[in-house]
Amino acid sequence: MLKDFILIFVMHFVAGYFMQSKELSKLKREKKRYLFYHVSLYTLFFIVFSPLVLHLTFLQGLAFSLFNGVLHFFIDYSTGQFKNKYFEKDKLKFNLTVGIDYTLHLTILMISYFFLIKYIIIF
Repeated sequence: MLKDFILIFVMHFVAGYFMQSKELSKLKREKKRYLFYHVSLYTLFFIVFSPLVLHLTFLQGLAFSLFNGVLHFFIDYSTGQFKNKYFEKDKLKFNLTVGIDYTLHLTILMISYFFLIKYIIIF
């Protein structure tokens, strides 16, 4: 179980940060089309790698990836509004928002993996 948590953490880090430039990070907070682009890359990464790394069936990996892709969009959209508000004005609140964003993403990933995939969906 700890191994799965670490793998999901690494996958999220790679898909959410390494596959995103600083420019895209800024643009996705300003225009939805860049947010869609970011979430599409993130979701595609999870569609490809969750069956390989987490040993899910293709359908489980697809369900896990799409579910998290949709929630990833809403989390990034919501926290992006606060990041824009605090970016230059209040570094503490900006960093707190980044921490909340990351915590929400990981919490949703863990809940969906351990409950939705491992215990509810069997295919």
